[in-house]
Amino acid sequence: VIMAGDFNAWSRRRMNALYRFAREMSLRQVRFTDDQRRRAFGRPLDFVFYRGLNVSEASVLVTRASDHNPLLVEFSPGKPDK
Repeated sequence: VIMAGDFNAWSRRRMNALYRFAREMSLRQVRFTDDQRRRAFGRPLDFVFYRGLNVSEASVLVTRASDHNPLLVEFSPGKPDK
C-alpha cells in the first residue's frame, strides 16, 4: 500500500489528523534525508506513507517547475501483511 500526495496538513490539527489516520491504517512515513519538501507555516506539504514494503531510496527533486518539489521513492517488496 502506498499513500502519497499533498494532504494540506499545514496546521497542527490537520497534521494530527493525518498522522492519526496513518497510524490507524498501520502506515509508515517515508523519511527524506535531505528534506527539500516545500513547506507552509513550517510544515511539509507533501507526504508518502506505505505499508508492506521496504524503502530502498527516497529523495526530493528540487525544481522551479511547480510549487511542490517531486518526491521520488523506490520501494522493494516487503514481508506480506498478516
